[in-house]
Amino acid sequence: MRKPYSIFALALFVVAGALQAQPPTPEEFLGHRVGADFKLAPYAKVLEYLRIVAETSDRVSIEPAGTSTLGNEMVTVVLTSPTNQQNLDRYREISRLLANPDRLTDGEARDLFDEGKVIALVTCTIHSTEVGATQMAMEFVHEFATTQDEERLAWMEDVILLLMPSINPDGQVMVVDWYNQQLGTDYEGGPMPWLYQHYVGHDNNRDFYMLTQKETQVVNELLYHRWYPQVFVDEHQMGSTGARMFVPPQTDPLAPEVHSLIFRQADLIGTIMSYRLEEAGKTGVGHNMIFDSYWPGGTRNTAWWKNVTGLLTEVASARQATPIYIDPGELRGGRKGLPEYKRRANFPTPWEGGWWRLRDIVEYELIATWALVESSSLYRDELVRNFYRMGSEAVAAGRKESPAAWIVSPDQHDPVAAAKLVDLLLRHGVRVVATDSEVTIGRKSYPAGTQIVPAAQPYRAFLLTMLRPQRYPEVRPYVDGPIIPPYDVTAWSLPILMGVEVEETDLALPLEVSRIEQALWPGGVSQKGESPPLSTLPSEAAAPAGYLISHGADTAFTAMNRLLADGLAIYWLTGRVEGGEIGDIWVPAAGLEADAIATLAEELHLPVLALAEEPEVERIEVSAARVGLFKPWVANMDEGWTRFLLESYEFPHRNLDNTEVHLGSFAKDVDVLLFPDVDKEIIQNGEPGPEQRAFFSPLPPQYSGGVGLEGGEAIRKWVREGGTVVALDNSTAYLIDLFDLPVRNVLDGIDRETFDCPGSMLRLLIDTEHPLGYGLRREDAGYFATSPAFMTAVPDARLDRRVIARYPDHRDDILVSGYLKGGELLERRAAVVEYEVGEGRVILIGFRAQHRAQPHRTFKLLFNALYGLAEPAS
Repeated sequence: MRKPYSIFALALFVVAGALQAQPPTPEEFLGHRVGADFKLAPYAKVLEYLRIVAETSDRVSIEPAGTSTLGNEMVTVVLTSPTNQQNLDRYREISRLLANPDRLTDGEARDLFDEGKVIALVTCTIHSTEVGATQMAMEFVHEFATTQDEERLAWMEDVILLLMPSINPDGQVMVVDWYNQQLGTDYEGGPMPWLYQHYVGHDNNRDFYMLTQKETQVVNELLYHRWYPQVFVDEHQMGSTGARMFVPPQTDPLAPEVHSLIFRQADLIGTIMSYRLEEAGKTGVGHNMIFDSYWPGGTRNTAWWKNVTGLLTEVASARQATPIYIDPGELRGGRKGLPEYKRRANFPTPWEGGWWRLRDIVEYELIATWALVESSSLYRDELVRNFYRMGSEAVAAGRKESPAAWIVSPDQHDPVAAAKLVDLLLRHGVRVVATDSEVTIGRKSYPAGTQIVPAAQPYRAFLLTMLRPQRYPEVRPYVDGPIIPPYDVTAWSLPILMGVEVEETDLALPLEVSRIEQALWPGGVSQKGESPPLSTLPSEAAAPAGYLISHGADTAFTAMNRLLADGLAIYWLTGRVEGGEIGDIWVPAAGLEADAIATLAEELHLPVLALAEEPEVERIEVSAARVGLFKPWVANMDEGWTRFLLESYEFPHRNLDNTEVHLGSFAKDVDVLLFPDVDKEIIQNGEPGPEQRAFFSPLPPQYSGGVGLEGGEAIRKWVREGGTVVALDNSTAYLIDLFDLPVRNVLDGIDRETFDCPGSMLRLLIDTEHPLGYGLRREDAGYFATSPAFMTAVPDARLDRRVIARYPDHRDDILVSGYLKGGELLERRAAVVEYEVGEGRVILIGFRAQHRAQPHRTFKLLFNALYGLAEPAS
């Protein structure tokens, strides 16, 4: 703990602060108090105010952080003492050095301990309906800039606070605009009919190991490439009828790879938060409930595995800026760690009910944020030193414990996905080396360009969790009690999600390696027998008849979509050619411009094989299909993720709303109708079934209703006349009922005590000779999260069916990574089924093949369904 500053030094701080021009208060600037009923400051106004404060205060500066998906500005407000403001580059460098402890001597490290500051990051309002933190930021920054409190001035000398007023500014703009539009109506404070992050909505807090979204990338850059903070607080809101605020400690289970100091320090800071809240008379604060410490996908969660002490705070919500009255009888527990709403060791002062306002949220968050500054100052020595210690111990463990390294050979079923995995690790701040020439490790040889991830590095814990399979720990609250359920998913292993072979080794690394800053990508055109591929064809080579592309390559679909958009012919081979697989893509040279394939291969990192003669096997001509992606008015995250992938891989598509399907007007514009994971009641009626209806907030009339009976009949007619309809996960139930298909979900009505699989990777047996299975392995894996499993029946003369994927014969062979209870119910059950209905097709994909843009290995299964296919021909 730090010694207090001298009275003389503090007096100097007070005098200096008093001589400064004072910025306007937020109330003077806005015309109302922060958190006032029915008042939300727009994001642009928040930034304007923060800049005014920064211009008038030498304790506040603002730096650009990046731009959002829709082009809104993202900023970092830097809050610290005037002296520290003048030396930010130095303190940032100190934290970077401490984050890489194996590059320091003990003496150098001790000097940095004395000189360094605690750098603490606070992120606000990633979930944009959780409006309080962004509003609070104005009042907090004003208090920081103007306070003359001696204790707070002393804290500023020890702490550099990084405040991001919103890490989803697009959603802030949408939510405030929508709230103001609905103010005074029956829909005031209600949901929008679209996602509050352009692609992923609430799931933007589930993207922090895959880094697919721009906002995630901005925060990741700040954390692991620019500022290297030791502490990270992510401020959220939660439901209205439970505790008023959650602060750490969090509940079980704990991630086994995370250093125990992370949890101890988070508990320490969280305890100071709850103490200050209690002292201020803020009741209803709880800990050790609801939120576990196991899953690495969220904002501050991922940071645990990188030696950053991450904390979550959650405050009960109002109806945005509209106050709500909560009767005492409406307060309830029923969540992990709070089974009943009553006084407990982790909930000592229950809130008694009454009015709950945005101003209450602001005040709770203000107190918690100041408590963060206080505790970071109070334990400056420990937080700085332990940041270094955890990294040092990770390096030491990597040198003496298994494994020594992970090996990613370029020889892969999907070499593009392998390079994407390495690129992702590099963006996470992981160190990677590559072989300069062919090397032998143990008894196995690896080619030049093999990429190796050493375990002896500060982020070893992150590598252990991201590169190995998961097994959810069966932690019980008491002897013979039930297993504590996970908060989110239970599987995230990158090699398993992406379909990449990553080998562990305990052997010493070869000397012939070099550190790389960018992934080594495959790609280029080669002739048969050449290795590795060349970036262009040799000038003396004869003109090829065409080009062969592996269907297993991740970016093969982008290549196909570009070629089809240019009017070129492409084919899927139904037979195998030498060096290839069934389903490989054949692109005739006729009509191709010079170097067109070479350019495509280089841009997409795509290995391409030039063939002198056409393959003598049957082929299927492929045509571009116009995809209609169903988008219900009830905002759906799976729709957004699917839309993100369709755009990323350049599929021609557009959204279809309920009205277009209801009227049948989609039929003339669409070849494939794609339903994301949507409950059948929402598709049909525009609202959930009876068990969820009590928690459903209605939308304005122009956004209400589903496709209705008329829409269902339009879909049936369109399919029988040649259309293709594809359903993902739970939307399959709608198509099964609509077409009266001879298949049933064997898990329908099964309770969680009998069967449970809340986000796991399960083994699939794939028919790789069917076009839907092209590019996959015969034994593959798919992402299952409370999904269906199908029992098919022999169909009658109306239709035909083909099972494309099923689960193995024995339950012990099904789970690949995560958690599975009741696996015997999946034995030999179908996961993907195609039905021929009239002239069209109905395709049921009974799991999330594209879940959160993570399982690259099964993107192919979905993408294969989105093309027009002719009959096989020679």
